[in-house]
Amino acid sequence: MSHELFRTLDRAAGRSIAEPGLDTLVGGLLAQVARGTRVLRAVAHPLGFYCLPVLRDGALGVCVHVFDPVTAAGQREIHCHSWELKSSVLYGRIGNLRIGVYDEPARPSHRAYEVHSDAASGVDELRPTARLVRWEPLAEQTSGRGETYTLRAGEFHATVLPDGTPTATVVLGRTVPGPVDVVLGPVDGSARRVVRRLCDADRTARIAAEAARRIGGRDDG
Repeated sequence: MSHELFRTLDRAAGRSIAEPGLDTLVGGLLAQVARGTRVLRAVAHPLGFYCLPVLRDGALGVCVHVFDPVTAAGQREIHCHSWELKSSVLYGRIGNLRIGVYDEPARPSHRAYEVHSDAASGVDELRPTARLVRWEPLAEQTSGRGETYTLRAGEFHATVLPDGTPTATVVLGRTVPGPVDVVLGPVDGSARRVVRRLCDADRTARIAAEAARRIGGRDDG
């Protein structure tokens, strides 16, 4: 059943948002979360968005990301995922900046840190590696309602949110063998932990209800 949900959302991603498709499907899922008939808890991500994990099934995952325009604006973290990503904008606008990362042991600007996540505790461990690098911006793509962008596993990028723009996306992920989650950090940094705060049921319901309202009401602002 969960695999079928993933396939249904995957087929709908990229269609015109004016057609019955992804907005209707995700809006329905969020309405279930708001009513409490689909039980999950939103996670407050350190980069300023709420993640609603709609589906976790082996290598497959679906999350709805609801961005806080105040806390998320201007925050950029250069990172890559261990999974293929397909992200569709439900409302608002979001920028995806692709990043070129190159080994530079002599005069590095950053060190690569592996991210090891414990879903049960909500703790991310950032472990420094021996890889010293520099980076440069490549192409930036800004997507609006109904538009979709994709990333390969292991491809570095940073998310850019326009100031003051309420935004939500639905993200489909498929883990592939080989790549690991990596974030760039200080050259002389040490290992550290980042805790993702779990929202209670009431807060989760409010986040889901507001996102569903914006999807259904064509409210971009």
